[in-house]
Amino acid sequence: MIGSEVKLTINGISDVGRVREGNEDSIAWDARLGLIMLADGMGGHNAGEVASALAVETIKSALQDVLAPEIQAADIIDYHDAVREAVTFANQEILEQAQMKPECAGMGTTLVMGLFRSNTVILAHVGDSRIYRYRHGGLEQMTSDHSLVQEMVDNGYLSQEEAQQSASKNLITRALGIAQEVEVDVREIPVQRDDIFLMCSDGLSDLVNDQDIGNVISEAIPNTQLAAQELVNLANQRGGTDNISVILVSMIEAFSDDRGLEPSTDNLVQPE
Repeated sequence: MIGSEVKLTINGISDVGRVREGNEDSIAWDARLGLIMLADGMGGHNAGEVASALAVETIKSALQDVLAPEIQAADIIDYHDAVREAVTFANQEILEQAQMKPECAGMGTTLVMGLFRSNTVILAHVGDSRIYRYRHGGLEQMTSDHSLVQEMVDNGYLSQEEAQQSASKNLITRALGIAQEVEVDVREIPVQRDDIFLMCSDGLSDLVNDQDIGNVISEAIPNTQLAAQELVNLANQRGGTDNISVILVSMIEAFSDDRGLEPSTDNLVQPE
């Protein structure tokens, strides 16, 4: 099986917001492979920008090599392992860059990504950037934040409403570039025609609740480019306190063997 067999429409925006001087988020995709990534960097002296860009570039390059047509044709790939190893490789690259460049010391980044394969998508994430699925009018969060507040919710110490208002909600427990070993959550789920997947940094999810996100997508369907812009606008209207990045991926065709993908070119959006 070569390439992604589901037709996708991909639209993404990365916005600096209204408070930050620079954009430390990076978004990227390779439509031919059905690969979508979003990273939210952290660190002083623009090091967060370096970490997030390095993460998406490294993972994209690694998976382009692993998923070459001749390798896929041999049917020897474990896609879960390929994703996990690509993220692990990115973690090492960020650590090495931080060691070589004093101005990058302590840099790190969150990551969410999806690899669409036939009638499924492999999702991976580290940190508190999120993946949602919009299906049949309902929005569902497909990732669980790697954050101190989420651990408190999971253990019954906080409600979701209290977590949203917590001053500690941005303290993450996992990221790329902060330790030699990185734990990556990887899962595979089925996709259906008309599904829409949203990847976002916490610059969106901290300011726009799930109900409002779902409403924006619902009102904009089928125009996901408009939905992406409306989500960014809404986060900015509510303060724009962080960089805001969103990618919307919609399943526009039933599964077939022609593997048509839109857009047909690769895309890499660097921080502004």
